Amino acid sequence: MRSLLALPIVLMTATVGTAEGSDGFSVEGPFDIGGRSIQLKCQGAGAPTVVVDAGMGTAPAEDPGWRGIAAKVGERTLVCLYDRAGLGASGAAPERIRTSADAATDLRNVLHKVGIAGPYLIVGHSIGGLHAQVFASLYPEETAGLVLVSSTHPDQIDTWLSILPAPAPDEEKAITEARTFLMLMANDPTRNEERLDFEASAKQARALRSLGSKPLVIATHSVNFRMVPGLSEPLAVKLEAATQSMQSGLLTLSSRAKQNISRTAGHGLPHEDPSFVVDNILEALAMAGK
Repeated sequence: MRSLLALPIVLMTATVGTAEGSDGFSVEGPFDIGGRSIQLKCQGAGAPTVVVDAGMGTAPAEDPGWRGIAAKVGERTLVCLYDRAGLGASGAAPERIRTSADAATDLRNVLHKVGIAGPYLIVGHSIGGLHAQVFASLYPEETAGLVLVSSTHPDQIDTWLSILPAPAPDEEKAITEARTFLMLMANDPTRNEERLDFEASAKQARALRSLGSKPLVIATHSVNFRMVPGLSEPLAVKLEAATQSMQSGLLTLSSRAKQNISRTAGHGLPHEDPSFVVDNILEALAMAGK
């Protein structure tokens, strides 16, 4: 459950390289953005540039699943893996509570620093999907489209909490743990590893009213996935039905939207079914005329 809303820091010297072969342009940081370092790893050539913002605590530039996905997408266009502040080779975040707007702004700043122009096709997994929605809201002219991979929904925590039964002395342990986790996510940003204020971030994401006709692909985990292990099946089914409904609801953000649902993979789509993620990104590129 944590991962749906979800390393040592190694400071490296920024390197930029180019190649004339099939790999095209390549970039690997970290890069300085106003006194902080942010890791960006790019490969391939072409436009629009695909940019990946991963789940909570995940540094895609170091992650085998995302690196494999980038290798495939890089055969079609330029693709960049973005490590948020405090993850992977990126420097620590400022000592304060963060929001999706911070993640989106850092991403834009590092792309501009490297000289990679938009508009960008933003791929967001899990909480990265919430950040992607905020990026599109803040920087519409720099957004070519979105691919939301089992994305966090702005109404997710409130919806899940409304489905869980009222506290009871003899309730299932899984219910107690789920409620406690959700309440902490909603009310105490210091309890998650990125110090992310979910409620403030959700409010920022709700500001995205429409992408217009920009490509939007919703890549959703299997309907058979159970977000909270140990729940009684009737309650687990009800929770997943609400989650699937929220995923489908994201389609209203664009007049050119498509949803694909994995047959078997759970929330960890980039690792459980990377080819599914690749196919969804390529579909969005095709919708964008690439």
